[in-house]
Amino acid sequence: MTVIKERKLDNNISTEQQLAWYKSFFDNSTDAVFIIQPDTWEVLDANNCASDTMNIPKTKLIGTTLPQFRRIFKLLNKSESPIVLSELTLFNSDDVEVMIEISARFIDYNGQRLIQAVARDVSEQRIMTDKLLQTDKLVLLGQLSAGISHEIRNPLSAVNLNLQTLERELPKDSPELEKVKIALQGVDRISKIVEKTLSFSRTSIPEIKGMDINSQLRSTFDLLSSQLSKKKVEVEFDLMDKLPLIAADTKQMQQVFINLVTNSIDAINDSGKIKIRTFLETAGRENEQDYVVTSIADTGIGISAEDLSKVFNPFFTRKAEGTGLGLPITQRIIYNHNGVIDIESVVGKGTTFYIKLPVLMQNGEMENGN
Repeated sequence: MTVIKERKLDNNISTEQQLAWYKSFFDNSTDAVFIIQPDTWEVLDANNCASDTMNIPKTKLIGTTLPQFRRIFKLLNKSESPIVLSELTLFNSDDVEVMIEISARFIDYNGQRLIQAVARDVSEQRIMTDKLLQTDKLVLLGQLSAGISHEIRNPLSAVNLNLQTLERELPKDSPELEKVKIALQGVDRISKIVEKTLSFSRTSIPEIKGMDINSQLRSTFDLLSSQLSKKKVEVEFDLMDKLPLIAADTKQMQQVFINLVTNSIDAINDSGKIKIRTFLETAGRENEQDYVVTSIADTGIGISAEDLSKVFNPFFTRKAEGTGLGLPITQRIIYNHNGVIDIESVVGKGTTFYIKLPVLMQNGEMENGN
């Protein structure tokens, strides 16, 4: 039988030692603790975690005024519960906004009623929630775009039919004939955009088959013409002829190229260049893998060394309206195709993405037999 012995405090420990012990618990708590003087909103005491949260040395934090606690004081006064849970926005020493979740109560000390607030920094959690909401909006936007594309098809067919009728009926020397032909070209362009939007938005089981990477790249750029036209972006293609096929799902690879080229467009401020290259990377040794390589190089702002290691982390982004999902999704798709993605970047000069995908053998298998 196991005997559990209860360990008690040594009765010989002095009051000063006990106070030092409990003070140590206070200072080393994993949550931030603030003791606030109502009316003046002065910090009478704070622990190390509170100091870290505010990025202020504890000696300077004590005595600081935090008027944001006025709202906590009002909540405590109104509440029938001895403890209230709320959130506050504070600003640290770098004037950076810090969102904290607070569990607060009144405590009595020497006849004074003070606020004891135990706080957790939830800034990252809030950012994550905002990203999830943004992601949900993008999903809904995609569904809405697909719905709109469906609705456009019928009236667009009617416009196309009537324009074709006019084209046949107008005399060959009619000045209106050229206008009708221009309108028909516009309708045809809209039809292609609608069809590609619908094709891109449909959810389906991946269909892996032999794919010509050059054809896929040209097709993808048709979808990006409107984004490219918003800036003075020169696009240069340097595509190797007679590249071997790769085994890929065309829709997923389209998503990869859209994500990467969109990143390049966003990285270019007003004007710049995007160069698309394809080439064959041969192993040079028997039983080693050959790859079809696509490089997408831009003359944008580049990525800092600090950020480069984070770009594939979900929700990491420096864009004001970014979701931080494009590159992680791109990486996952490429990995699922047994491929590799590499990045080179120089701040102020630009970024190059390299997508390496295994060559498909004529028998329909990868070179390494996978």
